[in-house]
Amino acid sequence: MKIFFIGIAFFTNYCLFGQSILHFSNLQTSPWTGSARYLSTGGALSALGNDGSSIMDNPANASIYRAGEFSISGLNQTITSDGLKQNLSIPQIHFGSAYDITGGVLSFSFDFRQSRWQPQPWRKFEASPNYSMVDNWLDGTNNNTPEEVLGNGNYDIYGAYQAYVLEFDSIQGSWYPLANDLPKSNLVTINREIVKNQFQFTGAIRIKNASIGYGLEFFNNKTMDGLSILESGFSQSGITSEFSMNSIDSAVSRGFRVRLGSIVKITKDLRWGAFWSSTSISKMQWKYRLLFNSKFFDYSDESYEIYRNEEFEIVNPQSFGTSLAYIFKRKGFISAEYKYYPKIQTPIQNPISWSNVSDEISQELKGISELKTGAEIRNGIWSYRVGYRYSGNGSIYSDHSSYNQYSLGVGLRGISWNFDLALSHSIRNGNVNHPINSESWRLNSSHTIFLGTYSLRLR
Repeated sequence: MKIFFIGIAFFTNYCLFGQSILHFSNLQTSPWTGSARYLSTGGALSALGNDGSSIMDNPANASIYRAGEFSISGLNQTITSDGLKQNLSIPQIHFGSAYDITGGVLSFSFDFRQSRWQPQPWRKFEASPNYSMVDNWLDGTNNNTPEEVLGNGNYDIYGAYQAYVLEFDSIQGSWYPLANDLPKSNLVTINREIVKNQFQFTGAIRIKNASIGYGLEFFNNKTMDGLSILESGFSQSGITSEFSMNSIDSAVSRGFRVRLGSIVKITKDLRWGAFWSSTSISKMQWKYRLLFNSKFFDYSDESYEIYRNEEFEIVNPQSFGTSLAYIFKRKGFISAEYKYYPKIQTPIQNPISWSNVSDEISQELKGISELKTGAEIRNGIWSYRVGYRYSGNGSIYSDHSSYNQYSLGVGLRGISWNFDLALSHSIRNGNVNHPINSESWRLNSSHTIFLGTYSLRLR
């Protein structure tokens, strides 16, 4: 196998061809899971509290507790795309303590939350196609030399050249295929993944009708965008009978940000909340792997790999929002929340040599609005809940960063414990142009979550 490692020094003047916009649009969206009560009310608890996950939206919610509490959640999720994928996880852990002070309550909490979306790959198979990726690559060369093709960031064309799918005649200055005529079949596969992990330490104080809170959050996000193309059954007039191309574009970003929040009791039954999270600089580890495997009629198989591993300092956007909740004399509530992520103007902060690439990414990003609504009805020891959540698209593309989530749930209250269940169903729509024939290809996904949370009051 031939492996070509690409360093940053070689490419600082060229376009970042391989990097997925999903790595940056994902920074402008909130996690979509948490405790069962949080999930079943659409996450619209920022003006109410009494829930560990709501503290990670509005730190002032930590002050609503009058006693220490521990809670943990278990999740079973099913994601439907072109196939079915199920997994189990622990999406939420909360530990909090509260202390009476003169005229109020002082509270601290530690919280963890994880949201994961990893559907089965989308696939399109076609027998006897009337098009081939080889023709697209030939058109994309623009009669440039292989070195110029690589310098322009066309890694796939350069990889096809190194894997003997294409050839360049240096005397004539022209390209020609080594995989001749149309293949007997082709298969295209697209794979995507989004994972969000949050850890937050919070301090809050409540005095009379107002609460304020401060949170320090550490986050670790992972995104992946994968593409595979397999074409087989080329004519024996060439030397290549079959090839496969597999690209994996992944990024892990981690860093800290500050959260501030407040809750005001306007009347006996009406509460208003406001919250803000800071802009911050974080590290992004970006990896790009492009692997070609070719089979020949008269020669042994050949592989060629292009690999990149870069580190950036990136900008995480600030966010701010407000919420309103009306409480029906301890019989339940109805609440609504709005949150906004402004567009990231300079996604890549360092190295400075990537400023042109940063500007190009910024042009493809958008600010995101999020809307949450929820309600709860209490009947003795039982609670019944319903919620809806909408998050807008983070880029000008349909890249799965947007979703609609519908949820419902039930809760059971004991003397010193609570047990809650939630069921949610969300829809994420994506769309790409088919990499071979350029036809529109819808990448729809539905996501069903069944989640349970056990909470224990510690004093």
